[in-house]
Amino acid sequence: MPCAANIAQAELSNGIRVFAYENFASPAVVVSGYLVAGARDEAPAGVPGSAAVDGGPNRAGLAGFVADCLTRGAGSLSYEQIFERVESVGATLSVSGGMHTTGFYARSLAEDLPLMFDLLSDVLIRPTFPAAEIEKERGEWLTSLEERANSARAMAGLAFNELCYPEGHPYRYSIDGYPETARAVTRDDLAAFHQTYFAPQGMVITVVGGVRARDAHALAQRAFGDWRATRPARQDMPPAPKIVGRHSRHISMPGKAQSSLMLGYPGPSRHDPDWIRLALMNSILGQFGMYGRLGESVRKDQGLVYYIGSRFEGGIGPGAWYIYAGVNPKWVDRVVEVSLAEVRRIRDRKVRSQELRDNQSWFTGSLPLQMETSEGIANQIVSMARYDLGLDYLLRYSELVHSITPADIQAVARKWLDPDNFVMVTAGP
Repeated sequence: MPCAANIAQAELSNGIRVFAYENFASPAVVVSGYLVAGARDEAPAGVPGSAAVDGGPNRAGLAGFVADCLTRGAGSLSYEQIFERVESVGATLSVSGGMHTTGFYARSLAEDLPLMFDLLSDVLIRPTFPAAEIEKERGEWLTSLEERANSARAMAGLAFNELCYPEGHPYRYSIDGYPETARAVTRDDLAAFHQTYFAPQGMVITVVGGVRARDAHALAQRAFGDWRATRPARQDMPPAPKIVGRHSRHISMPGKAQSSLMLGYPGPSRHDPDWIRLALMNSILGQFGMYGRLGESVRKDQGLVYYIGSRFEGGIGPGAWYIYAGVNPKWVDRVVEVSLAEVRRIRDRKVRSQELRDNQSWFTGSLPLQMETSEGIANQIVSMARYDLGLDYLLRYSELVHSITPADIQAVARKWLDPDNFVMVTAGP
């Protein structure tokens, strides 16, 4: 089990934290981590002419576009040369943008790890943003946005966030941007965003696999130790006010046969001390087995939906809690009625002891499965670093889960679930 005793931690002089976990059962090595640059750093300014982005940042999607373009040319290497070097050794290299951070991932044989660190440092520190490659990537971006516009579930999600979060809040806007912003972003925007926000402050690198920890630390030092860029401090995340009353919106999508439903409101961050209890409560409500009590009552017993579940987004900020469902339009009102009845039931009555034990066993029993691969182990270490859980979190996990009582489940349900105040969005015919 990865823990403080077997995860070798080092901090470079520029503040980058490096975690190495030796796993010689596999000849492959995974490098995973993040740096503190994301959609939260996109400056807000209105975009006229589109209700979807009214009041939103005119550079929405910029952080993700920067991440997508990093491998299109870096250092002295062209996109073709980067691709060829990765492919020639059967490796994988990717960068992805998020709300708070930009993530990176590489996988290779241990003997090719120096190459992957060299490529990662070029891509993250020295991208060249070639104009022709930017336009190719922009074409892919616009295509993905066209596909999104034809997805009822995706369009419901956009409208849901607009209703949940006030103007100016980063969570109100899509990290994937909008067609207007995709067309407007320039190469200078990409270069300026990278120069301003990509820095070693807060960066985490995790190395898992068949490599000695000291060698992993040395490779990280060689690749990133001399990086001295700085980024401006972030302002505090703005609050997400409590939803008062019921607010609804329908997105008309002619030609669709079913409606996508979302119902919920802003919730807690992953840092909230209630998080484990919340996750277990939500598992009982809308995840465990065939999607918990919601799946049992709304889908199995009454046959009202094609799918249904509930989720806490969590994350670094106040991610939403919501019920989601795919439903015949004529049954939307009934689905909402039955779903809210289940929300009231888990608030008003303690869950059965056996029901809780089943979910606890699933939580603890699935953890080893999540760490059967080096990728899984790396993901756990990155999560412990991102949310300040401590490197012994996995050792404490089973006790944390099994110490939760039916009274605890009811307490967090009463605190965080509200069947009377929410936003509801449907998208479909």
